[in-house]
Amino acid sequence: MKYRLLLLAAALIWGFAFVAQVVGMDTVGPFTFNGVRFVIGSLALLPFLYFHREGKSPLPTSIPLWAAFLMVGIPLFLGATLQQVGLQYTTASKASFLTANYLLMVPITGLFLGQPLLRNHLIGAILAMAGVYFISITSDFSISLGDGLMLLCALSFTVQIHMLNYLTQRFSPVLLSAGQFMVTGVLNLMLAFLFETPDLAGLKGAAWPILYTGILSTSVAYTLQAVGQKYMPPTEASMILSMEMVFGGLSGLFFLDESFTLRQTIGVIAMTLGVFLSQIPSPVLLSGLRRRNQ
Repeated sequence: MKYRLLLLAAALIWGFAFVAQVVGMDTVGPFTFNGVRFVIGSLALLPFLYFHREGKSPLPTSIPLWAAFLMVGIPLFLGATLQQVGLQYTTASKASFLTANYLLMVPITGLFLGQPLLRNHLIGAILAMAGVYFISITSDFSISLGDGLMLLCALSFTVQIHMLNYLTQRFSPVLLSAGQFMVTGVLNLMLAFLFETPDLAGLKGAAWPILYTGILSTSVAYTLQAVGQKYMPPTEASMILSMEMVFGGLSGLFFLDESFTLRQTIGVIAMTLGVFLSQIPSPVLLSGLRRRNQ
C-alpha cells in the first residue's frame, strides 16, 4: 500500500503541473522551460544523494551508470518534450488525458518483456481508455496536431516506465532520477539555444511555474515514481500514475477556466474505475511471451 500511495502522490503532483506548464510558456519557449525545469530537478536531489546512503541493489549488472542514465533519460526527454510542445496546440485537460494512452501500451508491450497480463489489468485498461475516448475524441474523430504529439508522448512514457522498472532493480532509484533529469534538461537546453532565444526576463516571468515543476513535478514526483516502481509491477504502477490525467483535468477546470461536459465527466468516472479495478488481484490471462518462448 505504501508504494501505491507514493505513485498516487506523484500522479497528483503531475496533474496539477499541467497548469504550471501552460502558464510557464507565456514568457518562455517549451525547450527553455523543460531545460531549466529538469536541471533544477536534478540539482535538487544532490543534497539527498550526499546525505542518504542506500543499500546495494539486489541484482548485479554490467550496465555502466552513464548508460543507465541515457536508457531512462532519453525516453523521458522525448515524452516530456513532446508533451510540453503539444500543450501549445491543445488544452491542459485534453493533453493530460491523451497522455493516458500508455495505459494500454504498457501492458501490451510488457507481454513481450515476459510480464503477465492479468484479467483486471486488461479490464481496467479498457475502462480507462474508454474514459480517454469520451474525454478527448470529438464526434468526427478529429485529432489535432497537439493531440498527435500527446500520443507520441504516451509512447515515450511507455518506454520510460519499462526502462525504470528494469533499472531500479539494479541502481538506486534516487540516483537514476537525478541522472535522467540531467539528461533531459541538457538535451532540452541544447534545443532551446538552437530554436529559441532564452533570456532572463522570460525566465523571471516563468519563475514560479518553473520552480513548481522543477522541484515538485520533477525532483519529487519522478523520484516517487522511481521508488514506487522498484516494488510494483509496471502495469499496476502505470495505472496508478494515470490518475495524473484526472488530476490534470481538475486543475484545468479549477485554474484555467476550462470546462467538463457530461461526456467528459463520464470519461473521468470510467478512467477512475479502471485504475482502481486494476489494483485488485485477479487471474492471469496471458503469460509473458518472452517467458513462454524460453
